[in-house]
Amino acid sequence: MLSPLPFTPFEELMLYQDSRAYPCNCFIRLKLRGRPHKEALEEAFQTALQRHPLLTARVEFRRRSPWWIWDECPSPTIEWHECEHDAELDSATTHRRLDLETGPGIRLVVVSGRSVSHLDIHFHHACCDGLGIFQFIHDLLVLYDRQCNPAAGGTRLPVVDPDLLRNRGKFGLTKGKLLRMLPKQAVGLLGVRQFLMREPVAIIPHERFPATAPEPTPYPAVVSWQSCPKTAKCIRQAATNSGATTNDLLARDLFLALSDFRGERDVEAEQHWLRMMVPVNLRTATDRAMPAANVVSSVFLDRRLADFRDANQLLNGIHEEMELIKRNQLGFTFVFSLSAFRRFPGGLRRSARGQRCESSVVFTNLGKLLGRAPLARDDGRLICGDIVLDHIEILAPLAPYTCVAFAAGWYADRLTITLHYDPRILTTADSQQLLSAYVARIQQTADRDV
Repeated sequence: MLSPLPFTPFEELMLYQDSRAYPCNCFIRLKLRGRPHKEALEEAFQTALQRHPLLTARVEFRRRSPWWIWDECPSPTIEWHECEHDAELDSATTHRRLDLETGPGIRLVVVSGRSVSHLDIHFHHACCDGLGIFQFIHDLLVLYDRQCNPAAGGTRLPVVDPDLLRNRGKFGLTKGKLLRMLPKQAVGLLGVRQFLMREPVAIIPHERFPATAPEPTPYPAVVSWQSCPKTAKCIRQAATNSGATTNDLLARDLFLALSDFRGERDVEAEQHWLRMMVPVNLRTATDRAMPAANVVSSVFLDRRLADFRDANQLLNGIHEEMELIKRNQLGFTFVFSLSAFRRFPGGLRRSARGQRCESSVVFTNLGKLLGRAPLARDDGRLICGDIVLDHIEILAPLAPYTCVAFAAGWYADRLTITLHYDPRILTTADSQQLLSAYVARIQQTADRDV
C-alpha cells in the first residue's frame, strides 16, 4: 500500500467540481452477450484493483489540502441485479454518486437478463481519466478470462509500477524541458485570455441547480448510436482524404449538429459562443507502466454561428487549431493554469464552482478501445471466458451549464457515439433529436467518401 499521496491540481479540480447536483463521475458500460460468473468476476475485480491503487483510495483533508489515503477505506464492491427481460436492461438500474470522502472512487454494477448483461464501471474522475480506466478494464477482462479458463495458462498482464503514481502530475517535465517550453506557452496565454474574456452559452438556456440539489433522475441519462463497419471505414477514409484526423471530423460534425439543434429551438444567435471542451492525453513513454491515473489536460474550441456556414472551412479551422496545440504543446496550458490557481488560497475551489458557463459541450474521443487485449475475438469482439463483449459506451461527466457530454470510441471496427445528458434540462426526446442530428452529420461525412 502506498503512503498518503497529495492530489495533483487536475485531481483537485475534479474533486471540487463534484457535488450532489453535479457528480464528477464517469461510466463505462460494457454490453455483454451472456451472463458473467459471479465468483469469477468478484475475484478478477479484487485482483485488478491491486494493480490500480488510486481506485481503492479515499480523500482526507490535511491542512485544507486533499490527500489520497488507504487507511479505513471500504473495499470497492460489485452490485448484482437481475432483470426479467433483456429489453429492459437499459432502464433496470440507476446509480448513486460516488463520494470520495466516505469511500473509494469505483463501483461495479452488473445487471443480467436472460441472455445478455450490462457491466457498468462507475468511477470518480478524480481517480483517473478515460485511458486510465481502460487500463483497469483490460486487466479485469483478462483476469476474468483466466478465472473461467484456468487450464489454458495465464495470459501476461502489462507491467505496472505503483511508485510511478508519485510523479503523475509532473508529466515527465524536467526544469530544462519546462524552460524550453516557455516560448511556445506564450501562444497559450492568448488562449487563456480568450477563455476568460469570452462567455460561452449552454446548449439550452437554463439556470444551474444548487450544489446540494438532488442527483438527476435517472442517473446517468444516456442515448447512444453504433455505426456499421462500412461507415466507420468511410469516416477514417474521409479524414485521410481531407488531410485531417477523425477527431477533427467528429468535432466539426458535432459543432454543426449543435447549431442545427439550437436553430430548431430558436436559441441560436450570431453573438453566441459555443465552447467545446476536448480532453487531451499527456502520457509519454515513461508513463507506460503507470497504473490508472489522470494524465490528461483539456483544450477548448470556441466557435460562433458564422463559423458554421461553411463546413469545409470549419474543418480546416479546427484542424489548424489542433495542429497548433500539438506543435506548441498547448495541452499543458490548462494544467499549468490550474497549478497557478492553486497557489492562491481557495483558488482552485473558486475556479471549480464558478457561476458562469465554462463549456457548452464536452467531446472526448478515446480512439481504439482494448485493441491490445490478448483475448480471442468473434467478429472483432472480445471473448472473455463465457461472455462476449459486444458493445462499449463511454459517459463523460456533466457540469453546471454543461448539460451534454459526447464520447466516441472505436471497437470491433465500429464507431460508437454516446450522449450523456442532464434529464433536468433535456427530455429523452430532446436527447434523441440531438444525437440524431449528430449521426446525420456523421453519415453525411461518411457518404461523401463512398
